[in-house]
Amino acid sequence: MSNFLLELLIEEIPSRFQAEAASNFEKIILDEFSRLKIPFQNIRSFVSPRRLTFSAELAEKTLAYQEEKKGPQTVAPTEIIDKFLKSNNASRDDCIEKTIDRKNFIFINIYHDAIDTAALLPDIIKKAIENISWKKSMKWGNYPVKFVRPLRNILAVFNGQTINFSMDEIHIKASNDTVGHRFLAPAQIHVKNFEEYQEKLKNAFVIIDQNERKSIILEEIRRIENIYNLSVIITPDLLEEVIGLSEYPVPLVGKVPNNFMQLPEEAIITPMKVHQRYFPTRTDDGKLAPYFVFVANNQAIDNGKTIIEGNEKVLNARLADALFFFETDSKKPLESHLESLKKIGFHERLGTVFDRVQRVISLCHFAYDNLRENNSFITDKTKNLLIRSATLAKCDLSSGMVCEFTELQGIMGAHYAKIQGESDEICIAIREQYSQGDDFSTPFSALFSLIDKVEIITGFFAIGKEPTGSKDPFALRRAAISILKIIQKFKMRIDLRALIQKAFDNMTFDNLKSDTVDNVINFINERFKVLLKDNDVDYEIITALINSGADILLIYQKSEILNRIIKTDAGKRLIEGYKRAKNIIGDNINTEVNKFFLSENEETLLYNAVLELQEHLQYIEQTENDIQTGFVKELNACVKMEKVISQFFEKVLVNTGDSVIKQNRLNLLTKLVQLFGKVIPLW
Repeated sequence: MSNFLLELLIEEIPSRFQAEAASNFEKIILDEFSRLKIPFQNIRSFVSPRRLTFSAELAEKTLAYQEEKKGPQTVAPTEIIDKFLKSNNASRDDCIEKTIDRKNFIFINIYHDAIDTAALLPDIIKKAIENISWKKSMKWGNYPVKFVRPLRNILAVFNGQTINFSMDEIHIKASNDTVGHRFLAPAQIHVKNFEEYQEKLKNAFVIIDQNERKSIILEEIRRIENIYNLSVIITPDLLEEVIGLSEYPVPLVGKVPNNFMQLPEEAIITPMKVHQRYFPTRTDDGKLAPYFVFVANNQAIDNGKTIIEGNEKVLNARLADALFFFETDSKKPLESHLESLKKIGFHERLGTVFDRVQRVISLCHFAYDNLRENNSFITDKTKNLLIRSATLAKCDLSSGMVCEFTELQGIMGAHYAKIQGESDEICIAIREQYSQGDDFSTPFSALFSLIDKVEIITGFFAIGKEPTGSKDPFALRRAAISILKIIQKFKMRIDLRALIQKAFDNMTFDNLKSDTVDNVINFINERFKVLLKDNDVDYEIITALINSGADILLIYQKSEILNRIIKTDAGKRLIEGYKRAKNIIGDNINTEVNKFFLSENEETLLYNAVLELQEHLQYIEQTENDIQTGFVKELNACVKMEKVISQFFEKVLVNTGDSVIKQNRLNLLTKLVQLFGKVIPLW
């Protein structure tokens, strides 16, 4: 086998596109190898800010093979058959007949000779370049080609020889040349195979292997941690981005002036991570340290001193802005920003942010009045806390800090609220209002976020902006899942329909959709089904419980218990008996049973067991205050019926010739099904 090496030299590949592009590039090429019967091994593909690289060992000839090609039916018109034969350079004698689905077709066995792999590679390269899927592409110059960034060079070598390939659209002809690092070694490099390519590029300050670049960065960060006695804050997303920003990574350490350390932690970390792609650091006691680590794509002659000073200067400018805004904002009460929200549009059909704040305040009043009875964490002071949180939650949107660093919305509001003496409950609620899933630290902050999310989902549904297909520009699916997870985590008993109805009633805009409440409930229920399915809950249980009521928490609790019970042997037999009884009774609704017509011992036993179950269920309902505990008792009472139900179906014929006895047995089973249906609403 001989080495095939392909490198696309690109102006710059955005870091967030690199992994997908490398995978896509490799797949396209390998699919072509398989289709063309080119044996291959030792696949290697790499990506860097400037290059997509693919290498493999290929056979110098393809495999010879025989293809069986299907033609028209034998009864097809002569001209159609002749056309098929002519296109495949065959005669009728060359064909065989086969029957498929009772129809006769003609087939031709076509033998393909082995051909030189080198002859196929130009088309493979062209297809790979043209079919890479980029999230965003661009044109450059007057060229018609679209690509992620301008394509500058194509290196294509097989068996030590340059492949005869060119892209005339952009006037690039393949060669055995590439270049090294943009600054450190920009001269041309000539290569014949992958090993030579990798070695020469490394000498030219290019590490083509992204995993090797990652190891270099992490090893140097560990060394820095030991020298400075720091802990570097490494997040996977930032690490992957930094790996994709450098071909020759050189981690360096910069310092933050002490006067900036008085800023809230997030106001320092955000410019570092989001704007500059720096790694913040912490001291041993967990406090933010006045140092940062960044990865340069250069090896400076002064050990990085100039580069460090440049990066410090850029960060200091951002932190100086942050400090100015923080000090200015802190002098002004947070609530004073409320009036400014009238100038910030939320949505053209849903008014301003101020309008939305008023709707959330109204919804907080309603939520308190309707939820306090069934949720022990809601106390007398909760109402004022909710209203105060709703009043202040969006005020930081007009603050100088959030206008400059939009990622800090909610976070800065919490800091400003703390400075002006608001309670911890309110500060936490403001900070966590945008949190998703069940990532909340207190029931109160979770409740406030739930109310806020109900309002926003209802609003967009009311104006016809619900998600469609894969599009969800307002992240309403995520908000719905968050609502469900909040209810589960904090065991909240919430009448979602009533809350959604109130949110809808608060809107005074024209042309609102009248079926909004039902649509929102259905939308949340669909998300609920997915969550339960992910928890390995049986689909029949999911559908039945969701259709049986709107108490999300109770459905969560019942689904877990039911799912556990019906997977036991006794539970499986019980459900089988339940299904059988349901199928037998059909449309019968009569539950009046005459003991006189109970002729078999097994039906008498079932009758007595049904009466006992009825009394037991009534007793549980009257005496058990905890719904979940009551459901477990009810379900266990049903499970105890399994044996007597099984015996009944083994010994008793329901559809007997005697119509009176038959009806009596149908009534008995109907009574059983109705009792079970109140506990196990599966069908």
